[in-house]
Amino acid sequence: MKKYKLLYFVSEDEYFLSHKIFQAKDALKNKIDVMVVCNFTKYENKIKSEGFKTQNINFDRGSINPLTNLNCLIQLLKIIHTFKPNIIQCFALKPILLTSIAAFFNKKIKVLCCVVGVGSLVINNNFFSNIIRGFYFFLLRIFTMNNISYVFQNLDDAELFKKKGVITNKNVKIIKGSGVDTNFFKKGNNKKIYDLIFHSRILKDKGIIEIIDALKKLKKKKIILSTLILGNPDPKNFSSISVEKLNSWNDSKIIVWKPRVANVLPYLQKSKIAILPSYREGLPRSLLEAASCELPLISTNVPGCKEICLDKFNGFLVNPKDAKSLAKAIKKLVFNQRLIDRFGKNGRAHIIKNFANEFVSKKFSEVYQSLLK
Repeated sequence: MKKYKLLYFVSEDEYFLSHKIFQAKDALKNKIDVMVVCNFTKYENKIKSEGFKTQNINFDRGSINPLTNLNCLIQLLKIIHTFKPNIIQCFALKPILLTSIAAFFNKKIKVLCCVVGVGSLVINNNFFSNIIRGFYFFLLRIFTMNNISYVFQNLDDAELFKKKGVITNKNVKIIKGSGVDTNFFKKGNNKKIYDLIFHSRILKDKGIIEIIDALKKLKKKKIILSTLILGNPDPKNFSSISVEKLNSWNDSKIIVWKPRVANVLPYLQKSKIAILPSYREGLPRSLLEAASCELPLISTNVPGCKEICLDKFNGFLVNPKDAKSLAKAIKKLVFNQRLIDRFGKNGRAHIIKNFANEFVSKKFSEVYQSLLK
């Protein structure tokens, strides 16, 4: 049987381990040779030990410097020439653009572009953002050839790319998220220490300002909650919250801030409710993990979040950028144990049925097979 090759292009090694390794392992089981290409920081040996080939690339997801990105493209072309993959699978907006340009010169290679969210590309409407957005989609329209297919995590993102003239229905698949290990992320018997948990990158776009404002509104009504903010700022993202601001909120006891941990499970099991009032998502892993642990959710009625948090079924949906409705939803749920239990059970059933690792891996395996045919 012919040995096929899959090149996995992600931004950073940590993202590969936290989001994509289960699907990549599934490809290995199906006798596909997998090379992981990314900006390696500290996990290259661990990834190699799992059976993957690796290749470092000088990729900076925060840079818009043309020379820096041209250098990255040249490195990618060299890797493709040496490894000779049958399929290139790339994740996130900049890798998608770079891979599309590279594939223009390698039309025999099948490319699978996985859009895992559009974030700041569409959230902001200032002059600079509009120019970046227009230029990005202009380049994608030029370099998206017949050998390129797209996978989206939600329908809204797919519609956006159709509207921009990048894709048609022929080269589009919807696969909901990166999957979650439901055997690992499950309810525990830990004592509930935190009323609310937010575990994600700490960005304005994730709704962190609205969380703080909602907690302040509740405090004025003598409702004081223990809220865990678990994660790190992201200096490469323009909407990142500063460490100084986080420390000030922590010192004033509005929240409890803990930097990102390798294993979030114990903290989820010690929490009553998961909260993510994001402005827009692909399909947030934090909500998948929380719902799998039978936590009810409070999130926003936006692409990515509304697919996981079903209003009045496993949580409450509120409007984005609306601290008042967020505070109201928190108050309605946090003291209602019967509702917490019901939402929690509904949420786990929803995750097992639609978002479990096995379900997502099977979908990607089917896509690989169709591309290789």
